[in-house]
Formats: sequence, structure tokens, C-alpha cells
Amino acid sequence: MFKNYLKTLWRNMQKNKLHTAINVIGMAVAFTCSILLMVMVYNEFSFDKFHDNKSKLYKLYTFGNTPEGLDLSASMGYPAAATVKSENIGIVKSTRIRNRGGEIRYKEKSLDQSTLMVDDDFFSMFSFPVVKGAKEHPLAGIDNIVLNEKTAGNLFGDEDPIGKKVEVKIGGQWIALSVSAVLKDAPLNSSIRFSALARTEADPSYAELKNDWNSQHHSVYVQLAANTTQAQVENQLRNFTKKYNPTDVDFLKKKGYRQDANGDYTGMKILPIEELHFSAALGTGNSVSKSFLYILLLVAFVIILIACFNFVNLNIGLSFTRTKEIGIRKCLGAGKRQVWMQVWGESFITVLASMLIAIGATMILMSGFNKLMEAKFDISLLYQPSIIFYLVVLLLLVSLIASGYPSFIMGKLKTVEILKGKISLKKPGIFRNALIVAQFVIAIVLICTTVIIYQQFQHLRKAPLGYTTESLVSIPLKKYEKGKEIVSKLRTMLASQSGVVSITGSDVNLGMGQDNSTSRTSFGFDYNGKSIGTDFMAADYDILKTLNIPVKQGRDFSTSYVADSSTSVIVTESMAKQLGEGNVVGLSFYADSSKPKWTVVGVIPDFHLYSMYEKNDPLTISMNSTSFISYALIRVNTQNPTATMDIIKNAFAQVQPGEEFKGSYVTENIDRWYTNEKRLSSMFSIASMVAIILSCMGLFGMAFIIIRQRVKEIGVRKVLGASVSGIATLVTKEFIKPVIIALVIATPIAWWAMHKWLQDFSYRVDIQWWIFIVAGVVAVMIAILTVSFHAIKAAVANPVKSLRTE
Repeated sequence: MFKNYLKTLWRNMQKNKLHTAINVIGMAVAFTCSILLMVMVYNEFSFDKFHDNKSKLYKLYTFGNTPEGLDLSASMGYPAAATVKSENIGIVKSTRIRNRGGEIRYKEKSLDQSTLMVDDDFFSMFSFPVVKGAKEHPLAGIDNIVLNEKTAGNLFGDEDPIGKKVEVKIGGQWIALSVSAVLKDAPLNSSIRFSALARTEADPSYAELKNDWNSQHHSVYVQLAANTTQAQVENQLRNFTKKYNPTDVDFLKKKGYRQDANGDYTGMKILPIEELHFSAALGTGNSVSKSFLYILLLVAFVIILIACFNFVNLNIGLSFTRTKEIGIRKCLGAGKRQVWMQVWGESFITVLASMLIAIGATMILMSGFNKLMEAKFDISLLYQPSIIFYLVVLLLLVSLIASGYPSFIMGKLKTVEILKGKISLKKPGIFRNALIVAQFVIAIVLICTTVIIYQQFQHLRKAPLGYTTESLVSIPLKKYEKGKEIVSKLRTMLASQSGVVSITGSDVNLGMGQDNSTSRTSFGFDYNGKSIGTDFMAADYDILKTLNIPVKQGRDFSTSYVADSSTSVIVTESMAKQLGEGNVVGLSFYADSSKPKWTVVGVIPDFHLYSMYEKNDPLTISMNSTSFISYALIRVNTQNPTATMDIIKNAFAQVQPGEEFKGSYVTENIDRWYTNEKRLSSMFSIASMVAIILSCMGLFGMAFIIIRQRVKEIGVRKVLGASVSGIATLVTKEFIKPVIIALVIATPIAWWAMHKWLQDFSYRVDIQWWIFIVAGVVAVMIAILTVSFHAIKAAVANPVKSLRTE
């Protein structure tokens, strides 16, 4: 019997090549998209789940209910980690993690690798296995350092690194440390990544800042005690905050801060480490939004759904061309169950073939998918038990959805009616039209979302940041402790170049440069009984000229003023407003009572030093001699950016011989800020294209079936005088109505979905009405072009031949 069913399946495939191709190719494309997206989602959701203590690991953060919304920060002062551990609030372990340094050397070999400054609890909290050296307390001594396998291999080769002395550059100073252990490289799905680990106390700045709560520059991770919940610890943190970091409630009220459900204006909370990868504000730079992942799952689902709709529609249409075969089988004793099994079995084999093709296509396309999504997914993910289970469930579910209804319809047909030829599908069915409507609802929604996501991405890239991003070059400086000297030499060497307008330096990069590094420094102090909070930026002469930022009051830093290199500061308008003075130029105040007063020499408009995702906080710019310059910023005026970059590169090579040049234009750096949006835009563009192609394939096949069943009717109409255009319009109109209905349904859905998505952005585009009109027109035109081929072909056919054939 099974052999007979296979023969029947093969004959039907041979007989209906077009529809078989549409079904197999359509399902294979849908499965391929679904598998690729599922692999991506699986990988993202697996982040930080490899830690043995994951259910007890949290990241400490502060919050503030500002007038602009909830403001989150993971930056802490040095005392925080030890204090939360000692206060008996349910925290048994804690570690600071601060990204410091940029170079490690051993003998004559040097590596551009940063060092994480951590505490000894780090190793018992996180699951990074020791492969060589001290397994218990690898950082027991302040003079110890731990390397990962890759760094140890690059630095020592085949030599045993344990006990060897290496030098690490931290805070501009070379510090000798002894290698005590080698850790296994952190997996790709780890939010915490490292090349080397050293004790926090080894940082040259530690002694000066160890008791300073306001100097915030690192993250703190904690491990909760057994049988202690997040809610319990957060409740204890309310009292902890009041004790160690009290706030002026009256001042916060005046600034517009709001109370939360607990009555707090500001405070501390903890974030589960399993949620760290999904928090843009508190993550480690490789975060991704959960809504983005859910959108990917939704896209995978709707693409599968469209392919299933095609399968159902085509199978229903083709099933009614096999009524005589089914009737004869029933006469020979086949029951409903056997008919159902035959029809479902044929569909299952078709779906299985599509699945196998899709798995092969996934393996081939994985590298290209990685490039598109700027990811590093491995083909081995396909062998994960959860992925295999997903594929099996998907296979069974799709086969049931795609063939269950046609199988049910064929199984319940009466034998007598079948043999008398009373079964037909000459009238358009409600179910068939409903599926066409559903297909185009999905396609139109995807078209609209693609356009809006692209507009938002372009808005983020091109939105005015408050300074001129074009024709501005950023160069990371490896020897940042000599940053001011390097910038001065570059200024002298490039002074004769007409294409170079001005040169300055900063400790903050503009955008994400080729060093893939970003930093943010903030601090607070009291002034006239008020709590002042500000971001900090170290800079060099001509910072405003180079960034092309207008001066509201005062002036730029200048070599004409000696004090500019020590105590002068430039503040943004929001910082000036905090100081509460009318004209703050000339105002002197203490930001740190142990250091000289700062004097305001200029006031500038607020500008976006960081991405459009981050709150635009008050900013203080200083030329403090103790601050390092990590980036050279060069304003150019040229019609040949490549040639100008080569000139800058040659000058850099003379100033810093042997150092790698990682200069880039700031516009490129800003693009790197919005990698996820670029990925989302690309993904939706492809998804929309796939959805439209699959919808068109289904409509094309369905039109062929319906028109084939109306050949006699069309022949009679032609004999009675109907024109070719009249017949083509009559046939096409039947398929256009569902598309117009789909537009009416899809418009509010697309608007609602995009309105909700845009709420995540502080700076967002407005949804334009014309997007929905264009999407509708595109969908209607595509439907007309798809159906018109068969409609015109049927209309121009010889009616004599069609009537004789019938």
C-alpha cells in the first residue's frame, strides 16, 4: 500500500510540476529563513547561561526617575562592592570589573590587550575554568595576573607562562605582575569577555579613589546568599542607599524627579545576569533587545505561515482535480482514515523534502548570514538538542497545518457525488480568499515595517548631534598617557596641510571606532547645598573649533591662557543650569575639595556625546593635566577623503613609529553605534521580499488552478462577444479584492506595531501616512502582475479549442 502511495505521489508531482515546484521551493525557502532566524535567537537567549551560579548572579545598578524617564547606570565607585558585601543584606560575594589598560608585554613581545581589574571573588562567582596554574584564588596576591588561553598563547607561545613576570599598562603606568593562572577563553555567548585579569588594588588610581563614592567608573557584580531573593535584596538596598548615598529629596523634586511605587526618587537595584545581554543601558556593549528577538521569531513564524497558506490553497485546488481517483479508492473500500492518511502522507513527504533542502541551504548560507547580521553563528548550533527538537516539531506541525484541512475535505467527500461529478471548485471559496487576505496582510505589514525601520535607522545615523560629524577623523592613541604630546606633534606636522582645519584630543571617542572601545565617566559633587551630577570629558586645545560647536558664552580652550591647561572648564547649558547662575562664565567651584577650584570659561549647547539611545546628561569638558587623551580628533576640509586620510596616516607613522593606525571618519564610527538597527533593517527587507515572493508564488499557482477550472466559462463568454480586456479584468478582479481587504486590515496593525517599537527610542521619526498608501499600491500592483499572466493567457485562448476540450 505504501509503495502504491509513493507511486501515486510521484505521478501527481509529474502531472503538476508547477504546483509541486511552488510547494517545495516555497516551503524550502520558508524553512531556511526560519532555521537561520531560530539559530540566531537561540544563540542570543543562551547568553550567560553557562555559569553554574547563574540564578544567584546579579549586576548592581542605580536608577533615577527623571523628568525624561527612567535613567539607569551601572557605574559604581570603588567602595560599593566591598560595602554591599559587608552590610549583611543578602549578598555573600562581590567583584568589581573595570576595563583598564591597553597593552601587555613580555620581554620583546607586546600585545594590544586590555586588562579587567577584578576582585578575588570573581573566580568563584563566574564559571571560567582554570586550565593551568592556581585553581583556588588565582588572584590571591595583588601582584598576580591571570591570562586567557589566547593571550597566553600569543604572548608566551609554547613557553609555560605560570610564574613568569609580565608588564601591564594600567592608567598610563607599566606595572609588573606575575602570571598565576591561565583561564579557558570565555565562550562567545558570554557578556563578560577578557584577555587578562588583575586585582583592582593594582590600579594606580585605587589608593586615591578607594573611598570615593562619587567617582564612578566600573561595574559591580554580586552573588546572593542561598534562599535569598532579588526582591529581598532590593528592599535592603533602599536602606543601604539612604545610609551611604543619601539624596536631597527637595532638590530632586525641584528638578522634576518622580517617585516610583516604593516612594523612591533614586536608588539601587540588581539585574539578573541572565538579563544582562538584553539591557542596552546596563549591558556590556554587545546587548540586544528582547523585542528584537521576538520580532525575529515573529518574522520566522509569518514566513512559515505564508508558505503554509500557499500549500493549503494549492492542495485544496489540486485535490478537487483528483476526485475521480478518490472516488474509485472509496469504491474499492478505502475509508476516511485511509484517504486522510494518503493525502496527508503525500504532503508530509513534500514537506520533509523541503525541510532537507532547507537544512542543506542553511549550511551553505550560514557564512553569508553571519556577514549580513554581523554575527559569528556556528553550524554546530544545528546539532543542539533543542534545535533538533524544534525542527522535528516544525516538520510535524507544518505538515499538519499545510495538509490537514485538504486531507479532511477529501476524506469526508461522498463516493456517489464524486463519481457523478458533482464536486467542483468553480466558485471562489471563502476559505481560499481568507488565506489570500492573510498572506497579503503579512506582506503589507512587512513592507510598512521595513520602510519605517529604515527611516528610523537613517534618522539615528543622520540626526544632528550638536556637532559636525562630517569631515572629522578620529584616531585611537595606544600611548594615551602621552596623548597630549602626540596631539601637539600632529598639530605641528599637519599645520602646513591646507586640507587640515584643526586638531584636538579627547578621552572619549566619537562613535564606535576601530578599537571597538567606548567609555563614559561621570561624577557628582555638592555645590551651594545642591547635588550636581555631570559627565566628564578630558580634551585638548581647539576642542570646540574641531567639533564645530558654537559658543553660547565665553570661549574655547586656547594656548593664550595658561590656566586652561589646569583649572579651566567648558560646560554645557544643562550643566550651567544645575549651577543655578545666570552667567556662569568666570564662576569658580570645587568639584573635589582636595583639588584646585574649576573656573568656567565657556558655555556651549548640549550635544550628543554618546548614542541617541543614551540620555543627554550635563557635561563638563576639562584640560586637566592629570587626564589622559585617548583619541586625536582632526577636522579636515577636502574633496578627497582617502588622500587626506593617507596624509594623516603618514604623519601619525612619523609621530608614533611602529604603532598601528586605526583612524576612521566619525560618520563611520556613528554607523557602528547602530549595528542592531542596521541588522534589523536588513532582516526586514529580506523578510518582506521573501513574504512577497511566496505570496506571489501562491497567487500565481492559485490563479492557474482557478482559471483552468473556468476554461469553459471563459470560452462561452468569448463566443458571446466578451473582449480580451473584459475577460482579463473579470478574472483579475477576483484576486484584487482580497488584496484590498488585506490593506485595510494591515494598516492599523502595522501602525500599532511600529508605534510600540518606536517608543523605545527617545529620538524617533513620525509615522507618515503615505507609507501605507505606497505599501497598498505595491501589493495591488504585484497581485495584478502575478494574476494577469494567466488571465490574459486564458482570455486570448481560442474558445473553439477550449469548448471542444471541455
